[in-house]
Amino acid sequence: MSRVSIKMIAQTLGVSNATVSLVLNGKEKEGRVGKELAEKIRIKAKELNYEPNSLARSLRMGKSQTIGLIVADISNPFFGKLAFHIQEQAQKYGYTVFITNTNEDTEKMQTMINTLKNRQVDGFIIIPTEYGSDAIRDLNKTNIPVVLLDRYYPDITNNYVIIDNFNSAYKAAEFILSQGCRKTAFITYQNSMQHFTQRLEGYTEAMKNAKMLDVNLIKKVRYSNLEKDIIKTIDKVLEKDIDSIFFATDSICAAAIKYLQKKDPSVLKKLRLTSFDYSEIFDFIDKPVSHILQPLPEMGKKSIDILMDLINSKLETQETQTVCFPCEFVLYK
Repeated sequence: MSRVSIKMIAQTLGVSNATVSLVLNGKEKEGRVGKELAEKIRIKAKELNYEPNSLARSLRMGKSQTIGLIVADISNPFFGKLAFHIQEQAQKYGYTVFITNTNEDTEKMQTMINTLKNRQVDGFIIIPTEYGSDAIRDLNKTNIPVVLLDRYYPDITNNYVIIDNFNSAYKAAEFILSQGCRKTAFITYQNSMQHFTQRLEGYTEAMKNAKMLDVNLIKKVRYSNLEKDIIKTIDKVLEKDIDSIFFATDSICAAAIKYLQKKDPSVLKKLRLTSFDYSEIFDFIDKPVSHILQPLPEMGKKSIDILMDLINSKLETQETQTVCFPCEFVLYK
């Protein structure tokens, strides 16, 4: 069956293509189409199951009404929730979101950027990879609007939405110290990006100020080899007679909990655990895990709002927009 077109509706009703187009695009008043005729056109369009041709509409408007969202790991609930809030806000602007995943791989990020550019997206929201700065520089040269989310590159001028990683980590470390902990290990990813660097700096500063810093308790694991690395790392820090562990992200914390449950549940019960971000595994262990909550709804909405400003701006150059949200804390004494 052929697709129902504006021309078919016009022929059925004996009116011009232009009249039908005006009504179906909500411009009957501008075209001085009478209310009765406009209603007839809408009824007929519904009867014939007319669906607008989005490609043709995009060509007329010079916009595809689509956004490219590139996330780091869609299997991680953190990124899944961010994608949900981005999609919900984009819908309010009449936009569809194409979601792609890099798995923290820079080559994949470049491939996804190229794929979405070929799809003629109007703009990008990107959670960038550790070594993806060149890809972002090249994308910026195309003048396609870009907003970085959760992470950014300090040496590139870009719009971005992030959280206050340093102060969040600092306050969490202060709380750990206030609970009498004297040996707190800090476990993070082997990653040079700002968000992990700033979390480590926040922890380090708090420990320094309390004269409790032990650099031997700072450990790094590989994202690509997390399960094996966490076993070695936990075993090493336990040798230091620690009383607390602060995890730079929930995925590391979840891996550590799984290992400690198998190794010795009694050790898990003795340790004070603190994590950046919440993991569902926290609800399934007989132990409270203090955690830092990032404002995901606000981050997702703000990234879309900034992108829409850029897409709809008629200015050749626009002031860079950067937003840094504070975090909430769920702390257990």
